[in-house]
Amino acid sequence: RGQINVPGFRKGKAPRKLIENMFGKGVFYEDALDILFPEAYYKAVEENDLKPVARPEVDVQAMEAGKDLEFSCEVYVMPEVKLGQYKDLDVTRTIRKVTDAEVDSRIEQEQKRVARMVDVTDRGLENGDKAELDYSGTVDGVKFDGGTAEHQTLVIGSNTFIPGFEEQMVGMQIGEERDLNVKFPETYHAENLKGKDAVFHVKLHAITREELPELDDDFAADVSEFDTLKDLKADLKKKITEERQKDADRVFEENLMNQVAENITADIPDVMVENQAHQYLDNFKAQISRQFPYEEYKKMTGMDDAKLLEEAKEPALRQVKMDLATAAIIKAENIEASDEDVEAEFTKMAEQFGMDVEMVKKYLSKEQVHDQILTQKAVAVVVDSATAEKPAKKTAKKAETAEGEEKKPAKKTTKKAETAEGEEKPKKAPAKKAAKKEEKEAE
Repeated sequence: RGQINVPGFRKGKAPRKLIENMFGKGVFYEDALDILFPEAYYKAVEENDLKPVARPEVDVQAMEAGKDLEFSCEVYVMPEVKLGQYKDLDVTRTIRKVTDAEVDSRIEQEQKRVARMVDVTDRGLENGDKAELDYSGTVDGVKFDGGTAEHQTLVIGSNTFIPGFEEQMVGMQIGEERDLNVKFPETYHAENLKGKDAVFHVKLHAITREELPELDDDFAADVSEFDTLKDLKADLKKKITEERQKDADRVFEENLMNQVAENITADIPDVMVENQAHQYLDNFKAQISRQFPYEEYKKMTGMDDAKLLEEAKEPALRQVKMDLATAAIIKAENIEASDEDVEAEFTKMAEQFGMDVEMVKKYLSKEQVHDQILTQKAVAVVVDSATAEKPAKKTAKKAETAEGEEKKPAKKTTKKAETAEGEEKPKKAPAKKAAKKEEKEAE
């Protein structure tokens, strides 16, 4: 009653009887239900050993003065899960060899990182140059929002601006002014500019270009702890190989767990998938918002929450299956995580992120780390018992054929096709001869 205003009384000072006469005796019932419900509900959940996965639907059956409050709840609970095969699985594990070209690409990245920019004054603007320019755009002689800027930088040939803009700047001299005739794409994000012809008046202030260092032993010594370019390349090749192995391990693990998840049998409530989809959407919103407003993203892409949630349902279902499968393995294998395991994991994470252990504990609770360890152990059960198969050479050859060469049909296939059309079927080879042939092929 402390929250109800009654004329003639200070807030919270009106007599209860007066409030009940004005608003009806049931005025306090909803608040009373909010007070009584949680304790009764969670007690019932505990007594019935339930694991709810959603909020309950409440049906109040009796709520009046002088009588007990009676209500019933319906709630979706964690489904029973029947594990399929989760041990001794076979999955192809592929590690692509590191090529010299890939090592050279890493070297070039490092070369660009330490490159310096030099002024160009003896020639016109070329592709690859960085231009400092002013521009002012008009459509039908009228300026538009976002079409004017001063002392902007633009790498010519980067295709950063609308088509035709950068190409028409090639050859410009410092101090030169020029009109560029362009057309906005039909897919442009601003509705008022889609497909419109525009004129940009530009003035070039400066030209700079990237000057790369020579790729030699001096370069290697400058950018690394190695004295020669040969040693630097060898180290890069080793690091890329290790990266590939880690990636292969991760993909191998994912493929195994996807198999395990698909092998379970469970009646999964839709609400579990919906909750996971909403979680994905919330994470996506947070990620987008770090770059620009989420509402702007929706306008640019034509998406809305309903469409994004629909797209999230399939991956959400996969994740729910994965979580259920992992929980079932933990139960089946009696997996546990001790306090020592949890502390060791905190220490490991602190070293990994270069943080103090106590700082890590501020961001992650013991319960979170405990659950993480259980999951890791469950995955280890699957991975340790699995067989990593190398991709068959025959498969690789087929892939090569698909990429380029046209494969000629084998004579035997052609003959079979002709037979199917009506020619007399060739006689079968004697069983003994066929058996010998099969043995030879098997060898």
